[in-house]
Amino acid sequence: MSLPWHIPLEGIQSKQNKPSLVAPSQFEHYCNIKIHENPSEELQTGIMCEIGVANREPGTIQKLIAAGMTVARLNIRDLEPDACAQLIQSVRQAVYNYSAELEYVYPLAVIVDVRGPDIVTGELKGGPNSSIDLIQYNTIRLTTDASWRECGTADCLYIGYDNLMDLQTSDIIFIDSLTPGKIKLVVAEVGEDSVECSIAIGGTIGPKMTVRISEVPREVAPKEKGDSYDESLNCSELSVPPFEHMEQQIAWAIGYDVDGLLVPNTQNAHDIRAVREILSERGKHIIVIACIDSALGFDNIDDILAEADGIYVDRCILSTDLPVEKTFIALKVIVSKCSKAGKPYICKVVINEQIPTLCVTDIANMVLDGVDVISLELHYNSPLQKFSPIYDSLKMAEHCIAAAGVICRHAERIRWQPFIYGNLSLMQSTVDEPTRAVCISAAELAMRSSAVVIICLTNSGRTAKLLSHARPLCPIVAVTRTCHTSRQLRFWRGVRAVHYFEPSISNWIAETEARVHAALDYCKAKRVLRAGDAYVLVTGSRRGVGYCDTVRLLYASARNTVNVE
Repeated sequence: MSLPWHIPLEGIQSKQNKPSLVAPSQFEHYCNIKIHENPSEELQTGIMCEIGVANREPGTIQKLIAAGMTVARLNIRDLEPDACAQLIQSVRQAVYNYSAELEYVYPLAVIVDVRGPDIVTGELKGGPNSSIDLIQYNTIRLTTDASWRECGTADCLYIGYDNLMDLQTSDIIFIDSLTPGKIKLVVAEVGEDSVECSIAIGGTIGPKMTVRISEVPREVAPKEKGDSYDESLNCSELSVPPFEHMEQQIAWAIGYDVDGLLVPNTQNAHDIRAVREILSERGKHIIVIACIDSALGFDNIDDILAEADGIYVDRCILSTDLPVEKTFIALKVIVSKCSKAGKPYICKVVINEQIPTLCVTDIANMVLDGVDVISLELHYNSPLQKFSPIYDSLKMAEHCIAAAGVICRHAERIRWQPFIYGNLSLMQSTVDEPTRAVCISAAELAMRSSAVVIICLTNSGRTAKLLSHARPLCPIVAVTRTCHTSRQLRFWRGVRAVHYFEPSISNWIAETEARVHAALDYCKAKRVLRAGDAYVLVTGSRRGVGYCDTVRLLYASARNTVNVE
């Protein structure tokens, strides 16, 4: 356990006499960086990967987890319910197998995409398997006339959007393409039931392609009383075709106990409130992440962030609505607002398999800016397979995840921390609640004592989230009995959750000691904590106090050390 009186005072004094690790300015900090030093031992940034048909086998998912994946993203929008159930069962089986190897529960967060009220084109004249080419610089007429719903051509195409005539000249319309890139149309003239557009960027489309209208709010169909779904509906009783309504998807997500929902193209706070309304009491523990895909969503970022639990950004999609040269400014604004609010920021990055060095600076700068989770786009149908028969796309995916983890650990090592530890606005704001005051004290104590880890006992995870808000250099180990809390803490930077499931002890002091022992065993097994290292402990003084009210500085002893072969 922790025996501070066994640590020689001379050793503690020598540590305090060392020069401060925090430089007075960022300029001086970067001047003094030693490039040949090893990266941080413990990865604090989360890594999200998409799990789909190409990598759905439990063995493959287990290898991705071993490589460093902390969040699994399931895109269920185009899958049947049975296929979705098989996918999440594969994920759970992989986690079970990996946890059995580690001999402790590995908390892997699962997040799913939900479908909003999409705008789509109609059918084509040639049938469901036909396609048409939209040639650059040509013109095309988009109409809401139902007579064109099943007979679209390269000259006229049906759009299921009642507010189409509210557009103005020079407005931009994007249509998903069967070829790489998006089709870009510019409105030239607005009529009574149609708009004439010039094709700025051409491509090939099929029937029912997704349409996105730049800087124009989409029409959100209100949920009618007769359309409410039965909350007691079992997931196996859902319709066999792919999910067509958000209510069905969310009911499925609640039934399979996912950890988070990803709401695409969030434009205002109403979109998040609508999702929470559907989640109701049964799904109130599920976190809701808003995707900022448009300029309208970015303009409403403050309202969205107040309602959502976090923000997700795909720069490639956002740059189609914002000027490309302003995208990096938008990213800086979003990450700063998320850091100020203490909510996770997730950003997507594409790893180029042919020239992977192009992604190093990109990932490192995200970590330096303060990203909580990076979302990796891994390609399993690489063109390299044509040139190299021995090319293994699954092994390449593992290599990309491991490489991203190394880059993140290098970037975490060189992050500059100001003298006032962590978020300045957090430290300077009025302390209006006891949990925040305790967390600020714990973060500052960890800095002054050069602690290697902060251990906290939490039920809801709120204490760990507030500690993450302070952005300490050392990792945070949160011990919790709640399984979904341990998984959801994966979205907060620097937090490593330990799912404690031993029988409860009536004596609170003994219960606290048992949980702390579990955290110390985890830290020693991960080589985060060694004998003589200082660590900060944040606990509650009694059972049911409602918040952690005790902060202690302790030193790890050599007793009960976990031997790792």
